[in-house]
Amino acid sequence: MSKKCNLELLLLAGIISLLMWAWPLGNLAAEEERIWDRVREAQTYLYNLKTQTEGSAPSEELDPSRCGLIGIEWSPITTTVGSLHSKQISCNPIWAVIFSRWFNEAGLNKDDRIAILSSGSFPGFLVSSIIAAEEKGLDIFLQASLGASSYGANDPNFPLPRILMELRKAGFISTKAVFYTLGGDYEIGGGIPQEGIKILLRSAQLEGVPVIQAKSLQEVINTKMSYLQKFNPSLVVQIGGSHSNMGTDEKVLSLPPGFLDPKYKENAGNGIIALTLKNGIPVIHVLNVKKLCRITGVPEKVDIVKRGPMPLKLERAALGMISFTVFLLKYKRWTIV
Repeated sequence: MSKKCNLELLLLAGIISLLMWAWPLGNLAAEEERIWDRVREAQTYLYNLKTQTEGSAPSEELDPSRCGLIGIEWSPITTTVGSLHSKQISCNPIWAVIFSRWFNEAGLNKDDRIAILSSGSFPGFLVSSIIAAEEKGLDIFLQASLGASSYGANDPNFPLPRILMELRKAGFISTKAVFYTLGGDYEIGGGIPQEGIKILLRSAQLEGVPVIQAKSLQEVINTKMSYLQKFNPSLVVQIGGSHSNMGTDEKVLSLPPGFLDPKYKENAGNGIIALTLKNGIPVIHVLNVKKLCRITGVPEKVDIVKRGPMPLKLERAALGMISFTVFLLKYKRWTIV
């Protein structure tokens, strides 16, 4: 290979490397910065409130980012074993930006209707979704199940109704749930001890939100679908693993997390997710946190940094392959026969 060709290849590689280095990643628009700040301020408020509450002061080990949305390992209102790392990741305010971008992807505008259906297991995701929706001026139907897995909203002093009530009182959110379910097995309180049921019912009563105490999973599904059909949302946000949202068909476990359009309806099982997709309504499915991080570019690190997500873009990957090919040609030790 001639010196001139070598020089040209090296120059091309240099230009490609410069483009890769300067590729615009991690930037936040002004509106996105405002959403990020609002979530972080809400977290700080809740953290300080917990610090002042006897028996609820967050430990540095459990809540190193001081988000105030990490629960405890076990309590009477805990439903299942949960991942501490996943709960910590879910508290990154950048998820509010991700929700906002999903809303844009769905073509939502001010006053459009969305339904947020959540378990108590991921209050970080829930708060981010509410704030992102309110910032966009969306009309929100909120329903949640009260039981929570480990490190979610499972602190008896701060169950989900109190978390939401405190954030409303402080002005960080305005949305109030239409109704709650108990959560747990079949979403009717299965597996939650009577002591825990009393805690959950009392917290909902103090917030002034009714709790639907159904006798079967199908009754819960029917109740939710009845409300959703009346509300007629353009999008449904599904957070966590509430039994009625997921259903009993294991097909739902094959669904990827993130934004799902109705083409996924055949593999969505038999719960609220499936029924919603079959009605032609897209779903934002928030589960499988680490896979969601890989899809969105949100870091799996626990520390919170004000920076946008950095997904691996196809164009960036293509530049990397071109750069690799250039060096392969220059330093090849083989011959095509």
